[in-house]
This record gives sequence, C-alpha cells and structure tokens, in this order.
Amino acid sequence: MEANFNLRERTALIVGPFTSTVQNLMMGLTQLGSDVVLLDFDNAGSQRFCNQINDSREVNPKFGRALGIKSPMQTADDFKNAIGDAAHAFGSVDLFIDAQTYDRPNKFVIGQPLEQLEEDVQKNFKSSVMLTHGVLNFLKNRKRGRILYMLNESYPDPIVAGARGALIPFAHTLSKQVAEHNITVNVLKLGLTEEFILNQYPEAKSIKEAVEKMRLVQPHLRITEPEKITNTVTYLVSQYGAAVNGQVISLS
Repeated sequence: MEANFNLRERTALIVGPFTSTVQNLMMGLTQLGSDVVLLDFDNAGSQRFCNQINDSREVNPKFGRALGIKSPMQTADDFKNAIGDAAHAFGSVDLFIDAQTYDRPNKFVIGQPLEQLEEDVQKNFKSSVMLTHGVLNFLKNRKRGRILYMLNESYPDPIVAGARGALIPFAHTLSKQVAEHNITVNVLKLGLTEEFILNQYPEAKSIKEAVEKMRLVQPHLRITEPEKITNTVTYLVSQYGAAVNGQVISLS
C-alpha cells in the first residue's frame, strides 16, 4: 500500500471517540505519511497513543505525526479554536474524517420526555456541520480536500438514527457545491464494529460474550474489522479517490 498511496504533506483532522477503529485509522494514515489530529470531547486516552506514533518516526521518518485535542464542541468558538489548533499544529487541514460512530442502547421510550433530543442532535449532526463549515475554508484555499462521514449501518435509537442519518443528504448536496474546488464529500456506512456490539451489551464482560448475545438476535452477524475500514478510508482520501464524490458506501 505504501508504494501506491502517498499522503505525505497532508493533515487529517479526525473527530470521534478513541475507539479501536479510530486507533487503527490513525496508525494507517500516519504510516502513509499523513499528519493526524484527533479531536474528541475527552482526549485522555489518546495522548499515550499519539506519543507512540510520534516515537515511531525515529524508526521511519516518513511516518506522519499525531496530536490529540480536547474540545467541548458546543459553541462556534469551540469549533473555530479546535480547527485553528489543528491547522496551526501541522500547517493546514486537508482531510476531514468524521468518525463519530459510537453508539448507545436505545433511550427512546414512547410517552417519556425527550430529555436527550438536543444533546443527540448537537453531537450527531450539528457538530459535524459546524466542523465541516470551518474546515471548508482551508480546503477551498488549497483547491483540494476530502470530507468523509462515517456512520453505523443501523441505530437502535430512532433519534440518533435521524440525527446522524441527516448527514447523508447533507453530504450529497454539499458534494455538488464543492466539486469545483477539487473537494470530495462521501459517506461510509459501517457494519457491526466491536464498539457497536459492546455498547449494545454494556453488561458483557468481553467482546466474545457480547457477540454471543447479539448472535441470538442476528445469527449471521459479521463484524467489520478496523483494518477493512482503514483500507477503505485510505482509498477515499488518497489521490485515487478523486473520482468518488457524493456517494454512500456500505461496508459489511
């Protein structure tokens, strides 16, 4: 892969929780030369991992660098400051990957107050739109860029499904508007990841136990491995993904 994909002098801004999927994605992108900034509500778990990636540059100086940034991602200033910090750290932002694919058990109950409505819409849709709006300034000026939204294939909570699913028509329409600037916008829908399964069965003591519980509901379930996700993302954000725009791609 390294011989064909060149992401050097590219900075990727990834927003999302520090999951095994995100870890694998950060490792894959930095090994191809891209600098990576991980933006999350809580970056405590990512600092050591970023340091390990940076240490690996001593072995292979062609590897990219990594940085974790913490932000509440609530106000316009939050988003502006976070994007500014990412661009200042490595020179610019070229790739924006929205990896907010974490999930939770269904909290929607008929007849009960919708206490999570504003928070769910803010976290699953509005934050993505605000970040995209801020990143587009950098991409437009550089006359190139990639925007990728990662979604789960299904959501047990209808409000989360609606909020996150709204990114599909948003991405489709945006892709037409920014194509003239050599910017692509796509959606990647993930099948069952380990994080998704564990979040559905928080009482499970291991991923194996959680999978066994889910197999009772979905006997033929298949887990989407982090490596498969990273390989697909790498293609979409590389020079070879320039012709893929406004698409919804499903992984199983």
